[in-house]
Order: sequence, then structure tokens, then C-alpha cells
Amino acid sequence: MGESKGFGYCGLACDYCQDNEDCVGCKQGGCSEKDVCKNYQCCVSQNYKYCFECHDFPCNDSILHKLRIRTFCQYIQKYGEEDLTKRLKENQDKGIQYHYKNQHIGDYDQFETEDEIIEFILNGIK
Repeated sequence: MGESKGFGYCGLACDYCQDNEDCVGCKQGGCSEKDVCKNYQCCVSQNYKYCFECHDFPCNDSILHKLRIRTFCQYIQKYGEEDLTKRLKENQDKGIQYHYKNQHIGDYDQFETEDEIIEFILNGIK
């Protein structure tokens, strides 16, 4: 993976995105969609580190309407960036895909509830 790109304001794991190898990460201004991304624009203008710092979290008219993304942000709020980084690496080593190449989905998108996704992050199994 090289140098860590970290997490986006919304909780996306930039290190695991396979869409743009040259991207330096959301918080470094690397995402090509930053000019139209409500989450990026809001967090930058409000000086938030993550969307969960906002009193409107989770706003439904943004990428946070997607269960996986919202849950990853909540996971960071509860357990921290370091823990999520560790879990994603452990799960990747087990063959779990965060993000399939040229798709915006992965193995974490197969669930219907936040609790199921958190359990999967923690244990790598259903």
C-alpha cells in the first residue's frame, strides 16, 4: 500500500480504494470528486476531522446514506482510526475485500445493519 492515505472525512478507507492509484487521499485533497462531495466541503469549511463531529451526522443527502460508509465513520468515532486500520489489514490478510477494483462495493457491503458490519470488521466473519 505504500504511505498511508488515511480515511476520508466520511470514513472511506482511502488506502483500500483501487480506483485511482495516483490519489493521495481525501484529506490531502486527492479525491477527484472533492469539489462536489458534500462531506468533503462541509468538513473542510467547518474544520471537522470527521463527519461524526457535525450535529447533523449522519446527513442523508450525502454519501453517508450508504450503510457501509456511515458505519465506518461511526466505527472510527467509537474505536478510533488505529483500530480500524488494524482490523482492515487483518481482514485483508484473510482475503476480505474492502473495495473491488472498478466498483464502489466490497465484502463489507453485503450486510443490512450497522451491527453486522461492525461484527464483520471486528471478527472478519458473519
